[in-house]
Amino acid sequence: MVTVLAVRHADIDLPPASADPALNPAGRERAIAPARMVGESGISAIFVSRFVRTRQTVEPLADLLGMTPQLTPEPSEWAESARSGQFGPVLVVAGHSNTVPELLASLGAASPPAIGERDFDNLFVLTTLPVHSAGLLHLRYGAP
Repeated sequence: MVTVLAVRHADIDLPPASADPALNPAGRERAIAPARMVGESGISAIFVSRFVRTRQTVEPLADLLGMTPQLTPEPSEWAESARSGQFGPVLVVAGHSNTVPELLASLGAASPPAIGERDFDNLFVLTTLPVHSAGLLHLRYGAP
């Protein structure tokens, strides 16, 4: 069994001023919440996209755990490795409104919820189950 904690990156200014925007002040504040919420969950690996906003979202957690986030490979490849336990039993992955649902689906979640462009507080807890199915819990993190 593998548990994946998937977060959509924290708040950025919309519309973004660049192709790779950093977190805004509200996002930097929100990024503290995952460290408080899941910091003692036995996390074995942290994954991010190539964009700065995902790295900044998990930075407080990574600092707390003394871990270096890894780049998430292509979703189906990552999911296969994750399900096999290659990365350990508890994973954190920070992604985007389009990539988080895709990652959850590739791990076996049936109909993961869509994430709106302005929804920066999504936290999903997915537990893999036998035969490529998964249990999914949808939470919110940080201040509303």
